[in-house]
Amino acid sequence: MIEKNFVIFNGSPKAGGNTDFLIDRFMTFLGEKDVVKFVLREMNISPCRGCEKCSMSGRCVIKDDMHDIYEKIEKYRFFLFFSPVFFGGVPSILKSAIDRCQPFWARKNILGKKFKVNKRKGLVVLIGGTSFVKGYECAALSVKWLFNVIDVAENKTFYYMNIERHSDFLNYNIDNDIYKTMEFFGESER
Repeated sequence: MIEKNFVIFNGSPKAGGNTDFLIDRFMTFLGEKDVVKFVLREMNISPCRGCEKCSMSGRCVIKDDMHDIYEKIEKYRFFLFFSPVFFGGVPSILKSAIDRCQPFWARKNILGKKFKVNKRKGLVVLIGGTSFVKGYECAALSVKWLFNVIDVAENKTFYYMNIERHSDFLNYNIDNDIYKTMEFFGESER
């Protein structure tokens, strides 16, 4: 059964940083009862070994916290990825979690299994200290590849550029972005 709840992925290795600050703002509007939040830096997630065992079974053989993430990806419809941009990409903790979604790729492309509901939606929120747009676009692509694999049909992206400290968010209308997000997810009546 697919749930209508939200799954938030916090891809920042830094506690209390700009990514945490922005997630807290979004959480105010989402309401915690509807949200599962994965703070990846607090989880035990090993990198993909490339063993290809998932190609035979559609399941990963590594025993760690990714299995909690797999369960939510299978059941939920709305996915929000928050991450800083590091050298034109997402941090290694988020990239490892994305790479470990290889079982979903194997199920879809080798085993011919798709998600039962295709009305999934995703949001990519990237925060960085630069205004170099190409770096944000490259980072967003990692998450969008995952969206393709897990059948997220629609997605939206926000870039928060030139953010060095929390006060730099004053240059953005975050509440409006959150409203647009809730509208995108069909939750604007909240």
